Amino acid sequence: MTEYSINGKSSNEPRVDQLVDIKEYEGWDTLTLEIEVTIPEGLLGKVFPEFGKIPGMLVVTAHCRETYLRERFVLARDPISSGTYEGTWEFDAKDVRGSVNLRPILIRTTDTSQSMNYATNAGVFVADGPEWRLDISDTSGKDQDLLDVRTKSFEEVHEADDDTRFPPSDRLYYLDLEGDPDLPVLWLNEDHEKVTTVMQDAESEHEKQVSDLVWNQVMTPVWTRLVTIAATEYDPDEDDWTPEWQGAVFDELHDELYPDHTPEKTAERLQEDLSESVVLATKKVEDAVQELLEPADYYTKHIQNLTER
Repeated sequence: MTEYSINGKSSNEPRVDQLVDIKEYEGWDTLTLEIEVTIPEGLLGKVFPEFGKIPGMLVVTAHCRETYLRERFVLARDPISSGTYEGTWEFDAKDVRGSVNLRPILIRTTDTSQSMNYATNAGVFVADGPEWRLDISDTSGKDQDLLDVRTKSFEEVHEADDDTRFPPSDRLYYLDLEGDPDLPVLWLNEDHEKVTTVMQDAESEHEKQVSDLVWNQVMTPVWTRLVTIAATEYDPDEDDWTPEWQGAVFDELHDELYPDHTPEKTAERLQEDLSESVVLATKKVEDAVQELLEPADYYTKHIQNLTER
């Protein structure tokens, strides 16, 4: 990342290598990054057996753990060659929080059977570069905590304790709101190793898109349950959110639920709607979660990737 600008104003250069720190800026709407990636001489010959028109794609991936954002920015594709590529990537404030990791990746775009000494399948990445971090806001404080993601074998838990609150070993995940009421924990079941590995350590571009779909499927009911519980337990007479994660839920979703409402007013309004009509209120919650997670976009990208392959 060579330069960055906030709300389209004057550009700044990163002060530290591999880090862009914009935590000092508050209330911004758009962040523009100037990106530069160099494919050094000799690299392509090491990872592609082809000569001349090399069937590759150079992308920069972005992953924000706080918002579950996974996006990619294509700098060049089919054919590619050694040299420096530049591009401009714009982020919206509502899509990123905490920190974002960006990494340049070189991907094969067509299958080949020329040599077993090379990656042969379209969609796999064949080289990557140094990872950069974009620090947006400080989420280290407890009041910013929303969801802790951990892994555990559900089968081992049941072998050790017949009365455990964990679900059976055929389940993929468990949203634990009982162990620590102040901090929800999303447990991923290690018994499904192939799935959880892709969710947490996806490598190829195809795996990353599969990971996006799995996370989206998991987070849809998780968000629905969190916001419903938070609304039901909300006490408008209290000055502070108790527990604090419930306030974080409405900080994230209040615009999608009731535009122009504060998080507190949104919680109160949803609580009233739930008492009047559970059917209509849960429909509103489901619509808001879909607007937040945008599942159709992720499935469209996955389908397009399968079509390209």
